[in-house]
Amino acid sequence: MFEPAAHLPAQASRQIAFAGFALLLAAALVPGAAGADGAISGTFTVNGAPVELPHAYVWPAEEGFYDAVDPTWTLLFVDRALEPRDLGGMVWDAAFLEIGITETAEFGDQPEIQVYSQTIRFSADQGGNVTGGSYPEVEFTLEGDRVKGRVFHAEEQEFFDDAYQYDLTFDLALSDPNAPIGDPLPADGGAPGKAYLAWIEAVHSGDLSRLKAIVPAEMADQLDETTDEEVQEELELMQIMTPKKVEIVSGSMDGDTAILKVIVTVEGANVNEQGDAEITMTKMGDFWIPTYMSM
Repeated sequence: MFEPAAHLPAQASRQIAFAGFALLLAAALVPGAAGADGAISGTFTVNGAPVELPHAYVWPAEEGFYDAVDPTWTLLFVDRALEPRDLGGMVWDAAFLEIGITETAEFGDQPEIQVYSQTIRFSADQGGNVTGGSYPEVEFTLEGDRVKGRVFHAEEQEFFDDAYQYDLTFDLALSDPNAPIGDPLPADGGAPGKAYLAWIEAVHSGDLSRLKAIVPAEMADQLDETTDEEVQEELELMQIMTPKKVEIVSGSMDGDTAILKVIVTVEGANVNEQGDAEITMTKMGDFWIPTYMSM
């Protein structure tokens, strides 16, 4: 079993926004569509002030939390829209509330709905998340491809110097983070695949001029305005987060977004393992740039 967290610390989550170069153009990326948003109502307050979470998504896990066969879902309320394929990744630039829900017989003779995780980010500007704490009460009903329910804390909760409380109801269509997009690409990934392999070579060459040759002019210009020390730190971080050995096995493309399915090989003194991954490529002008990696 390939376990990226054990061998690639910077890739510990399912989906990692590429640090470094790609972040220099973060402002140029258009936020995703609302996608599977549905009916949401209720309140969420932090230190007595309201936090708006106008978008919500729910999707099933591949296996259960307490038992692999337990039906399990993630429920996410967030202050900006996400594309379905971004679900399950880290949200760095938004306030959010993420609840893990499962139907399990772990605590009784009959299966019942339980909350098993709670993660909150109070605002896009406030670093750090609340993880754990007292879990909310939950009502959760699956009807076909829709989920209806409510999550709430009857009393205000305290977390160090912060206090929060929420009571949110929802009626949402199930999302699919793994849904294919657009049209299939050639087996080698076509133009996005070629661009990704060139990116890997350029990153690991450590040659800044090679990187500048495969990105939009505004990206290259921003690097020219960066100090040598900052550029070196940028390159080192990118090398950590970019696999050296990748085989592209398939892909699909929809407009300016392409998804490459790849096999990543991790090699080291005591490691020689393979794992499946997905690379999201975003077209910026005439160039395809990797913007996310899912493992």
